[in-house]
Amino acid sequence: MPALHDLLQRFRPAGAPGAAAAVPSEPRAVEDELEPVFSRLEEAEQERRRTLAAAHDLARTLTGSAREQAAGLVEQARTAAPGERASAAAQALRAVEDEVRAMRVAAEDEAGRIREVAATRLDGLAARALGFVAGFLDETRASP
Repeated sequence: MPALHDLLQRFRPAGAPGAAAAVPSEPRAVEDELEPVFSRLEEAEQERRRTLAAAHDLARTLTGSAREQAAGLVEQARTAAPGERASAAAQALRAVEDEVRAMRVAAEDEAGRIREVAATRLDGLAARALGFVAGFLDETRASP
């Protein structure tokens, strides 16, 4: 890797337009001029490391807290599961019982309707049956 002085020498001939400014020609002078910049960069790097370490610490803390919270929620769910199952079963049973009651009411209504229809037709059917039997008896008596 080239020395710092060599790197900076590349930019020396190309100055900004306008009056010429003094450019340090000795490597030590360049280093002295850049020392505050490098010092500030070092401070920024240290701050970055501190911030990164703090972020990692916070992430570990939050992850641990989240794991504990998740474990607590899982335990609560396991504890509540039997009760929830029983509640769901009871609700399903009530729904089935309601459906059975509704079917029973519908069946009783249909049976009542059939009884009414049968009652209105029974007299006519009985009369036809008696007429049929009477006709059959008449035929059997008439035959020698």
